[in-house]
Amino acid sequence: MGRIFLIESRLVKAEKFAVALLVGLMIALSFLQLLLRLVFSQSILWLDPLLRHMVLWAGFTGAALASREGQHFALDIMHKMLPGKSRRAVELSGAVFAALACAALLAASCVFIRDEFSAGTTAFAAGSVNVPAWAAELAIPLGFGLMLLHSVAGIFRERPQ
Repeated sequence: MGRIFLIESRLVKAEKFAVALLVGLMIALSFLQLLLRLVFSQSILWLDPLLRHMVLWAGFTGAALASREGQHFALDIMHKMLPGKSRRAVELSGAVFAALACAALLAASCVFIRDEFSAGTTAFAAGSVNVPAWAAELAIPLGFGLMLLHSVAGIFRERPQ
């Protein structure tokens, strides 16, 4: 399990970096778009759909980070009221439920991406580059995959009493 926890800790660092980068880019690009509209009465056409997809990526990456801390399906009132051993049972059942839910949603999102790939739809076009919808929406199965990994690791992670 030590190796899995090491891999997970490295993934958490990458996830934190990705969220910080995405949020910083979204702020900068939104400000640029606002400036272009207000000052020059122009805009970059593909920037708004790009920003929407960046929100999707940041949201799923943030959800993965929340699942690392067991905060995605928190039963906070029960958790605070129960004594040590009962609390651990609630945490364990929550982690198992989260893992099962993430596994089901991962499977469904893989079917969704396969269907998007087959349909060949475009998320947005940046100049002469067409960004396929399936590529922009990969955040969904990747996010659920990371949440699944964190939830499974959470089953085995020791928590202070």
